[in-house]
Amino acid sequence: PQAETASRDSMPFVLFLALLASATAAPTTKGRRANEQPKVRLVVTGETNVARTTRGARASNRVAQMAAWGGNVTMTIRAAHNTFTVVEVADPNEARLFKEQAERSGLRVEEDQRRYPGPSVATRTQPLAEETPWGIERVYNGAVPNASFFPSAVTHPLCIIDSGYLLTHPDLPSDATAADPLQADPAGTMYFGDDLCNHGTHVAGTIAAIGGDGEGVVGVYPGAPDLKIVKVFGQAGSPGCGWTWASQLVDAVQRCVDSGAKIVSMSLGGGGPSSTERDAFQTFFDDGILIVASAGNGGSSSYSYPASYPSIMSVAATDSSDAKASFSQFNDEVDIAAPGVDVVSTVGPPSDPGYDSFSGTSMAAPHVSGLAMVLWNKYPSYTNAEVRTALEGGAEDLGEPGRDNEFGHGLANYQGAEMRLFMPPPSLPPSPPPPSPPGVQLLDLRAATT
Repeated sequence: PQAETASRDSMPFVLFLALLASATAAPTTKGRRANEQPKVRLVVTGETNVARTTRGARASNRVAQMAAWGGNVTMTIRAAHNTFTVVEVADPNEARLFKEQAERSGLRVEEDQRRYPGPSVATRTQPLAEETPWGIERVYNGAVPNASFFPSAVTHPLCIIDSGYLLTHPDLPSDATAADPLQADPAGTMYFGDDLCNHGTHVAGTIAAIGGDGEGVVGVYPGAPDLKIVKVFGQAGSPGCGWTWASQLVDAVQRCVDSGAKIVSMSLGGGGPSSTERDAFQTFFDDGILIVASAGNGGSSSYSYPASYPSIMSVAATDSSDAKASFSQFNDEVDIAAPGVDVVSTVGPPSDPGYDSFSGTSMAAPHVSGLAMVLWNKYPSYTNAEVRTALEGGAEDLGEPGRDNEFGHGLANYQGAEMRLFMPPPSLPPSPPPPSPPGVQLLDLRAATT
């Protein structure tokens, strides 16, 4: 052990600089290839912020030590007022040894968790003329308001984290932009304006498909302006959507925030919780960001993350009869329900830009994030917490009276949310009179007046 320690302390200076450069390089939000077999990936938090710590030499030494402990530092993510160092090791045994040594040095280490786009069942369809999907009508009590109802400019933009956004689709707003500047290059492998697996484009259509153009479908916020996009699935050259990491999801939300977004919509998840992810999302919420995510399609009471963190609105799925979809997960973290069965929306390749009917909680979540965008931009003085409370409190109660594990607070409803937003907070009961001082006897006024 002494010889091993000595070799670490005498690490060549050139190697140290190389490690430090790799650790502090800006991360690129990047999806995993569907057939890629990753090494064990760890997230380290602690005194690793070389740029901000006042003890720079000590922090730099820690970065170098990670390599000596057997970890390959792949990136440093700065998000949610924290710094996360991402390290890959060869196998679970190496991960255990790395964690033991890092924790002895006062660092926190946990395994990074995979996050997947919500699976969905697709049926190709091509509307003969513009139609309003049943789910859009349902969340508006049967009829989508006319165009003048919706703000033409927004102060609370929405950011979609998914597989991309088919920028050339004629039924989607053309002013959407990449929240991550590195994804703005059409020649890049993670260009935001392409979508190789259609998932993100379908989500976007439910939120923002253009109304009144005589074709396709209509979104919750028809033609919603200034959408921000972060692509985390469907890297160019991959045979499918693939998957991403919880750490990269945190980075993606930070990209949304940096771009000015106030609402984040995520139709994705995975079964493993992450304290790093949980703490970061709580920080985002505390900073005024409203985050919506799909509850999961396992059809069980298991939890899907990040939706099941308290700081996030977890959205279950319903069918056209207002019954819980058979695949929709149910648990005590479900906050609200929305249409998620046979939802027609925008898609792109392999054929020309067109439309598909998808089913999944991935299709339910954008109904709620779209309503949040409408409500918050019509009434921008309210906070993210107040908008969330209005959406939940104004939902149409389904299932057991009150909140339940299948529907949460009920079916999302714009009119109900708007009414709930204007309701005064419940009045508190009057305070009881203070106790009498010791030795003081109160007079019985009734007796005194007889």
